[in-house]
Amino acid sequence: MEEGIVQFEVEIRSLNEMRSRVIWPDSDGPWIEGGLEDLMVHFAYASWTAYNLKCALSLTLSSKEESLGQAISDMMTKAVTAFGAIQVAEIRLTREALDEMKRNRIKP
Repeated sequence: MEEGIVQFEVEIRSLNEMRSRVIWPDSDGPWIEGGLEDLMVHFAYASWTAYNLKCALSLTLSSKEESLGQAISDMMTKAVTAFGAIQVAEIRLTREALDEMKRNRIKP
């Protein structure tokens, strides 16, 4: 993990079936499984961790259902903006492209 970045990874299977984890320099959190409410609590934890460590927050969301993934992405982007984010950017990749990016160690 890059220094100065807290990464929040989310895998969305359905509205009631998601898993997420927080990764920050020198530490990987466990995968937390649950629904939308659990995701938002974990997202608040990731945001608080980034704030306390004075790091940027990076969100990585993946979903096979594009409309559901986009809706959750929009909701989280609005939350980040409400928290006072200075810059928000979005990059969309297919699962295969994301896997290839990780294999090649290319940073978004």
